Amino acid sequence: MLFHLLCYFCISHFRIAFEFKQLLIMYNIFTKVILWAFTSLAFITNLAAQVTTVPQFPSENDEVEIIFDATQGNQGLLNYTGTVYAHTGVLTDSSTAPSNWRYVKTNWGQNTSATQLERLGPNLYKLVITGNIRVYYGVPDNEQILKMAFVFRSENKEGDKYREGKTEAGGDIFVDVYPAGLFVRFDVPASNALLVAPAEQIAIEASSNLADSLFLYQNNNLIFKTAGKTLNTNVFAESTGKHHLWVKAKQGESEVIDSIYYFVLNHTPIAELPAGIKDGINYINDSTVTLSLYAPYKDNAFIIGDFNHWEYDTSGFMQRTPDQTHFWKTITHLTPGKEYIFQYLIDGSIRIGDPYAEKVSDPWNDKFIPEETYPGLLPYPVEKTQGIATVLQTNQSDYSWQIADFDRPQKKDLVIYELLVRDFIAKHDYTTLIDTLGYLKRLGINAIELMPVNEFEGNLSWGYNPNYYFAPDKYYGPKDDLKRFIDACHAQGIAVIIDMVLNHSF
Repeated sequence: MLFHLLCYFCISHFRIAFEFKQLLIMYNIFTKVILWAFTSLAFITNLAAQVTTVPQFPSENDEVEIIFDATQGNQGLLNYTGTVYAHTGVLTDSSTAPSNWRYVKTNWGQNTSATQLERLGPNLYKLVITGNIRVYYGVPDNEQILKMAFVFRSENKEGDKYREGKTEAGGDIFVDVYPAGLFVRFDVPASNALLVAPAEQIAIEASSNLADSLFLYQNNNLIFKTAGKTLNTNVFAESTGKHHLWVKAKQGESEVIDSIYYFVLNHTPIAELPAGIKDGINYINDSTVTLSLYAPYKDNAFIIGDFNHWEYDTSGFMQRTPDQTHFWKTITHLTPGKEYIFQYLIDGSIRIGDPYAEKVSDPWNDKFIPEETYPGLLPYPVEKTQGIATVLQTNQSDYSWQIADFDRPQKKDLVIYELLVRDFIAKHDYTTLIDTLGYLKRLGINAIELMPVNEFEGNLSWGYNPNYYFAPDKYYGPKDDLKRFIDACHAQGIAVIIDMVLNHSF
């Protein structure tokens, strides 16, 4: 098996080799920072540079030109010279998630004239949504169309896969479909959240479909107005902290607004790490945690999450230690027992979860975990961030171990059954696995070696591509179910060995 580090111990109190913490993080933190770096300052962008439309505010009754710029986004089709096709569908009011495309034009990899893009020039393509959006996709009248969804791809595979044009983070591209009425939006900046320096000049462009006048406000103060449907100006960042920009469009007595914000970063506060605080999530009491992140020589770090609306805010602005190795912050007023999803946002571009977290929130794989396997799993905050996030929860109930003094067998006496949970039982959960212990005991074994169960890439894996060492993978069930399985094994005289792989982290 590639590389096995057989950690021979029985995990009496869920000690799954977590004594390796300092070694693992020193070894992997730099890899994680690189792997999970994203260059956008915030997740929600208007994608104007990657995809533009004619008309600018398309409605379901419009024939629409989709202009795709392959130099933007993930650049998966950069300098591609073949024919480009769109894999496309829509999100409607019947969609259950952003991944729940409806009325998809073709199967993946199918090339049709209706989904073929016209080359306008190097790295620039056009797709025409002919007739109108509803007709093109075949959406029935009883569903409201919210967005068009796209992945652009090469005509043929290169090797074993297509070249794909997606967002910068590798996600699907979405284009809003507007109902009738007045609308306004910021076109520049492309992000709805900016991290800027004091007095920095910020270019502002906004547009509306029907406005006769536009008004720009900073912190509720009118700073610019113009007649017509477009607004172009510059503003200068104010004092340290968060500031809001609002654009208002008026048409007669009707008006609508759009908003963005910026955070002025003057300097990172310096403070010693409080005594007793370790890297990761430190639970202080039922409503307070202190988070500590090892990120040497980075300039700044924010905590973003459910507790601060996923925004730059002073409540999440982390202090840096004098030796420039750690960032830390105490979060208060949490609801006891409530789960909060969060990330660290480092230097305005790097989004990572807490490397020591015991639970992750995965935008790609959690949706395939059945409710019966993991009841009450929190949905991923799709429209607020990107990449893997992590979960904290104060006031967790301690597992009550039934076997506290397990006498593990000597190494020379081990009879080991190596077990991959998802292959051994169809339901792939610890609860069902407990029911099989009698069968395994009758085989004469006295130890079960679980192939890696710490959080790994995907769901259907041997586990040798871990991404969070201290979080049990949710595809097999909650962490307390793993503890119950270990407890049940000990009751049968069976030791549990964890197969761990540290040399090729995702």
